[in-house]
Amino acid sequence: MMRVGIVGAGQLARMMAEAASALGLEIVLLAEGPHDGAISSVQQVRFGSPKDADALRCLADEVDVVTFDHEHVSLETLSELESEGHRVFPSPSSLVFAVDKGAMRDLCQRHAFPHPRFRHVPLEETVNVEEVGRELGWPFIIKTTRGGYDGKGVFVAHNAVDATRLVDELRSQGSELLIEEAVAFDRELAVLVARRPQGDIVAWPAVETAQLDGVCREVLLPGSLAPAVVQEAEALARAVAEAIDLTGVMAVELFERDGQLLMNELALRPHNSGHWTQDGAETSQFENHLRAILDLPLGRTSMTAPAVASVNVFGGPDGPPALLDCLGNALATPGAHVHLYGKETRPMRKLGHVTVTDKDVHQARRAAWAAASALGTPVPSEVEEQLT
Repeated sequence: MMRVGIVGAGQLARMMAEAASALGLEIVLLAEGPHDGAISSVQQVRFGSPKDADALRCLADEVDVVTFDHEHVSLETLSELESEGHRVFPSPSSLVFAVDKGAMRDLCQRHAFPHPRFRHVPLEETVNVEEVGRELGWPFIIKTTRGGYDGKGVFVAHNAVDATRLVDELRSQGSELLIEEAVAFDRELAVLVARRPQGDIVAWPAVETAQLDGVCREVLLPGSLAPAVVQEAEALARAVAEAIDLTGVMAVELFERDGQLLMNELALRPHNSGHWTQDGAETSQFENHLRAILDLPLGRTSMTAPAVASVNVFGGPDGPPALLDCLGNALATPGAHVHLYGKETRPMRKLGHVTVTDKDVHQARRAAWAAASALGTPVPSEVEEQLT
């Protein structure tokens, strides 16, 4: 039996474990604590920090390949493991473009991938915020190059006073900075690809995403994306995958502005924007990630229905309703597929997702939000207006 080691034990590891079970693969988790969400889904668990070299080495010694639930890992340790003959996918030389936003923007510049205007500021370089404001316009975005996700590590500077304060504060924490223009986009989208070591690559259709407070709330296919934009997004994702010698699944998050695409961020792992593939595609992102890192033939990525809507389940301010009642009500929604992550409920904590397939994307969206709402998810006012 082939054994896959997963660094991290959150919801992505949980769903990878579900896909692995169907393929007869054994998962070994490296978890940080006994309450991590994926632990109940696997038989083999090791405890340790993802930045602990000894813990990573012990995991690598036990498995055929090491992969990741998140990007908060030591690239230096992973490179050492790779040099010792361990299979690590995605490789640290690829993973750096998800771990380090500055490296990702430099990649965009080298390969002429479309991107927002930016300034990559190393630690030793001083920042003239007035000059940056004239170059990029006000407001602009300041990001830490490492450690940020779901809106964390991302700040808006509205003026020189804001910018100076943010730069000084982040520099005092030892953070290298990426400063970008604030893109006035028409919509956000994401496209996923999977690639195996010998170079075979597949792509899922691009999805329209909606963010709130830096966190993805819903995914729609086909949404309002023009066919030409969908094709361009897929071509761009394939080109990025080739440029970084990807092995595994990668999500490319994009802005669309006046019909033009701009790369926002990369994630080299299964991604929230691809959860719909569990119910809406012939092969899920989780299964194809496992196939790719084991260099097995990749599965087809066609949609199983004309339209798909996937809505994230979040904890409400008053706590969850009784589980049996709320789960029953959610499952009573026609077409609803509920995926819960086994997490303790907290206000606005991501607890799962609901996916609905249908002939019409608007009907799928209404049903997905109805099921998510039955599970206690607050419905944003702007969504409520659109659904009525």
